[in-house]
Amino acid sequence: MPSDAAPRDAVTEILSRDASGLKLRSRKIHVDVVAGQQSGQGFDFAGTEVRIGSARGCDLVLFDGAVSRHHLTLKVERGGIRVIDAGSRNGTVLDGVSIRDAYARYDSTLVLGNSSLRLRLLQDVIEIPLSSRESFGGLIGQSVPMRVVFTMLERAAAVDDTVLVEGETGTGKELAAEALHEESARSGEPFVVFDCSAVAPNLMESELFGHVRGAFSGAVADREGAFEAADGGTLFLDEIGELPLDLQPKLLRALERFEVRRIGSNTPRKVNVRVVAATNRNLAEEVSNKRFREDLYYRLAVVRVVLPPLRERPDDIPLLIHHFTRELAERGRQVTPLPERAMKALIGQAWPGNVRELKNAVTRTLFHGTALGQAPPSLPGPLVTAKVDLSVPLKDAREQLCEAFEEAYLREALSETGGNVTHAARIAGVNRKFIQRAVQRFRLRANEEPETE
Repeated sequence: MPSDAAPRDAVTEILSRDASGLKLRSRKIHVDVVAGQQSGQGFDFAGTEVRIGSARGCDLVLFDGAVSRHHLTLKVERGGIRVIDAGSRNGTVLDGVSIRDAYARYDSTLVLGNSSLRLRLLQDVIEIPLSSRESFGGLIGQSVPMRVVFTMLERAAAVDDTVLVEGETGTGKELAAEALHEESARSGEPFVVFDCSAVAPNLMESELFGHVRGAFSGAVADREGAFEAADGGTLFLDEIGELPLDLQPKLLRALERFEVRRIGSNTPRKVNVRVVAATNRNLAEEVSNKRFREDLYYRLAVVRVVLPPLRERPDDIPLLIHHFTRELAERGRQVTPLPERAMKALIGQAWPGNVRELKNAVTRTLFHGTALGQAPPSLPGPLVTAKVDLSVPLKDAREQLCEAFEEAYLREALSETGGNVTHAARIAGVNRKFIQRAVQRFRLRANEEPETE
């Protein structure tokens, strides 16, 4: 969360609906470069978000070798300018203080690399059209950040450009890809998911592009790859940041020429595929660290959509909880109404696992027959005695059961040690940071201890 309090006078808000729909009202950001190679230059930005760095895809490109490719992001939010360091190599200094996420004061100075910037909010007000939807496929939300996302997805669905979906784990990147496909002209064609993190590197080329019989040991027949399987439809490349460097030129070639060549074949095959890629990594920094090709990055990010973490849209939590409980009720689950106090407690949590973690929390508490917001009891006896609900897919049920067991185990470990994190970590055979994260995740009780690692 931002470290400084923001001014109270809102400069960003949703206007009332008119004939043209909903609109986002915001003031412009003005940036003066006061030190560095571009000193003396000034820039106005009409958007509510400004990406600053040395890469050509940024809104403000700084010719400074000490500045990361995507160094930081400015957002007009809660009456001020929010400054978010994007995992830069050399860090960001705001008014003399090194920060990761903070609000700037009027006329604040930013130092990044060898450059210094002065920030101001202008009085000029812009109005940005927003989606009036509260869902886009499986994505749900009525907050400003989600309406901005829905607006971008609506526009992306109407064209055939490659889309890069970025966001933390659990924010719904695959749901966004599925919705893009369903809302596009390709909806009646295949939607193929290729998880770059789930395929062994030595098999990835064959899985992507296919192979012919005899191409390598074990290739007993011709086989099409993911590109050919998705012909006419959409290919979703999940965890694209895991793609090996040696395969990246081949993917780039496929995207540029719309053709693939099976391993062992000299004949290219034309494919008509719309590619949507997703990652929870900062690909711009992966490029800086030579782990991802720059040309492939820009070829993937023709349209770039960033899904906000749940902590940045707490107003959507009640809507999501009602959605999840309604889903469970439709599957025959008995749903206990959520008390207002419990709802407020859930809204105030950080949810590092984002929407996926919230959904698991809702399902887990109902799995134990307790009201949401209450601690579930420890798991009874052997795991095989746990209740089986065949309306839940095996993968989801297994994940819920594992989470429930992990919570029960760590709750017992902390109880045994009187809440001592270090001793509980020793019993569980994990490090202290794991226990500390679990304490926040499961709302466990633990003693505060000084950092010793």
